Amino acid sequence: MSRSLLFGLSFLAMTGALAAQTVSTTTISTSPPGLRMFVDGVPYQSTQTFLWPAGSRHTIMAESAQYWFPGRRSTFSGWQESSNKLSLSGEVITVTADPAITFYRANYTDEYLIRFNFYSCNPAFPGNCQPPGTISVGGTVVSQDYEQWSALDQVLVLVAQPNPGFVFAGWGPAGGNATSAILEYTVKGTATFGNLFAAAKRVTLLSDPPELLVAPDRTPTRAPAELDWGQGTRHVLGAVSPQTEKENGSRIWVFKDWSNGAQLNDLYVVNNTSTPETLTARFVRGAGASFVTTPTNLKLKIDGKDSWVAYNFTWGVGMSYEVSAPLEQTDSRGRRYRFKSWSNGGPATQTVTITSEHVTSGFRMIATYEPLSRLTVTSNPPGMAFTVDGRECPGSCTFDKAEGEQVVIKASSALTTSNTSRLQFEGWSDGGPADRTYVFGSDAAVTLVANYRNYFRLAASADPGTGAVFHLDPVSADGFYASDTNVMVTAEIKPGYRFRRWDGDLTGTYRMGSVQMTVPRVVRALLDITPYAEEAGVRNAAGETPEPLVAPGSIGTIYGANLASSYEVGPNNPLAQTIGNVVVRMGSRYLPLVFVSPEQINLQIPSDLAEGVYNVAVKWSSYPEVQSTMRVVRNAPGLFSRKVKDQTLAAAIRENGDDVTPDRPAQRGETITLFGTGFGPYARPSLDGFPLPADPPNPLQDTVEVLLADRVVEAIWAGGAPNQVGTALVRFRLPEDAAGQDGGVPVRVRINGRESNSVFLLIQ
Repeated sequence: MSRSLLFGLSFLAMTGALAAQTVSTTTISTSPPGLRMFVDGVPYQSTQTFLWPAGSRHTIMAESAQYWFPGRRSTFSGWQESSNKLSLSGEVITVTADPAITFYRANYTDEYLIRFNFYSCNPAFPGNCQPPGTISVGGTVVSQDYEQWSALDQVLVLVAQPNPGFVFAGWGPAGGNATSAILEYTVKGTATFGNLFAAAKRVTLLSDPPELLVAPDRTPTRAPAELDWGQGTRHVLGAVSPQTEKENGSRIWVFKDWSNGAQLNDLYVVNNTSTPETLTARFVRGAGASFVTTPTNLKLKIDGKDSWVAYNFTWGVGMSYEVSAPLEQTDSRGRRYRFKSWSNGGPATQTVTITSEHVTSGFRMIATYEPLSRLTVTSNPPGMAFTVDGRECPGSCTFDKAEGEQVVIKASSALTTSNTSRLQFEGWSDGGPADRTYVFGSDAAVTLVANYRNYFRLAASADPGTGAVFHLDPVSADGFYASDTNVMVTAEIKPGYRFRRWDGDLTGTYRMGSVQMTVPRVVRALLDITPYAEEAGVRNAAGETPEPLVAPGSIGTIYGANLASSYEVGPNNPLAQTIGNVVVRMGSRYLPLVFVSPEQINLQIPSDLAEGVYNVAVKWSSYPEVQSTMRVVRNAPGLFSRKVKDQTLAAAIRENGDDVTPDRPAQRGETITLFGTGFGPYARPSLDGFPLPADPPNPLQDTVEVLLADRVVEAIWAGGAPNQVGTALVRFRLPEDAAGQDGGVPVRVRINGRESNSVFLLIQ
């Protein structure tokens, strides 16, 4: 058999044997972690996991003690394994790998070094060691410097015992500076106790007068008190104050000071000499001192303190004290008070001195306070602006004043939040006016609320815009209504329009409706145009005559609404029968038109009409035709007028053709011409719609009388106005004695008993 074949068979046998062995997974660690350990002689300082063949043996070693830093160490306390069945002892153990045991842990205990430094014997003279005392540390008594290791949270009972000539001075900062000779100390870390003992010094405490109680280190002791205190130690120099005399219980004494200048409970440091010291607590006679407030139970500050249970004191004769009454304060129920006076007339803060008279009479002071009323001024809703005594008060202000004092409050009447809404002052919570003077009363607290209410605007309009007038119930001067008000809206439709329906915040086809003003509202009446003519019928175009009559050939007027789309003047030679899609017919006859407008149409009355009543119809574009009537008579005179500098004056000219104006009124004796229409038939017939020729003049058939006020003046001439359609004129001479009033005279004409309207003629 070859060597390579033999090697292959051996390798297969070996790997097969290893595969048949069981492997044990074992973890080795320390508690706390990070301590050093040895496994099979190899050092480790962290947790390790090993794969050991089951049954193999291994050595694990833990060190007895390991140091983290000076003053802290960990000491070995024993082994722990996962099954808790093995008995393991000693720092070195031999273990057998077993799959049932998964870990071994070396447990340690943390310890801290505790030192006591108070005496060190000179090694060269061991026989001369004279320690100042002894200490017992957990039962171990030592007489010189000592240290020991103690476990964390271990409680040590420390006992100090000074030797003769020494005193226990305290345990130092490590012991919280405790001065008791017995101390229970819980170990939390490294600690050093030092300066435990001090050389004793005799200190005698006396009192003046004698045999009163002093209180060294807050322990009451009757003088004289002889004390052995350690040199360099600190003590409290106290005394009982006040106190009664031992032999005479009726006499009260109050501590004044110590003979070394120290005050009550001052700190006293014993000097580093062995010479005895004597200190005297000096007292003075005591007198009762009491303080009260009116009203009672208010606060006072006495000697800088304001937390006294009661204001009854025993104070020393000749000693001074500070008393203070706060200028303002609040009692337990929240009522505020203002200081008024002390019974001795002094200021709020003052120094008082006790005299010998007070020993028998006592000392008493009364602080008088006056109650303050608190006024809080606010608004609903919050944030409204108002002023108090001229000062702006945004939102809310509070004032504390005595009864009878007053403030002037002014609330804003309204706050505009937009052009459609505002907040409006409704009144104060107590019913007062917006601007008021408030007088403080006896009430502890009063809140005045300025109540505001939302007001919203109601806007009503028509489309077309001039076709309706709106009636609102209730009525509002500016269209604003308080929130939640129900408003009845009625659309009064003007002639020439017909109501179609509501739009906006109103709906329906009835011209009345109601809206609730929870928000700004907009209502709009949608209208249809319907041409309209007034019932009075066709009237004289010159003005309002005594009777609604027209004469043949004159200029008449139809008043109404929506008679045309706009103002438009037609041609004057000849007059047109259609202007702006507007015609006026009488039966099948279309009348000549001067001008048309939505509210008025001027036309010529046919000159061939006999007296009587006639129907006429107005038609604009595609809108429905409207009917009117006219009453025709032979004479229906009317005089024209014109506006001059805001005055309505007669349309009059002089003989030279110049107008009569305020700057150039008519002169007495001057010939004046008045213009009008409806004077009656001319001497010669004329063509309707065409201007009269200038030559020859065409006189009237009837006689015209001119009336200056009530005075009749004969006409010089009357007839058709040249170059005009339907216009007549009358000339007359203004009498030399014509009487005028207010710069002129009313003028009218009369023809066959029918009078015209009156116009005003300026005369001078």
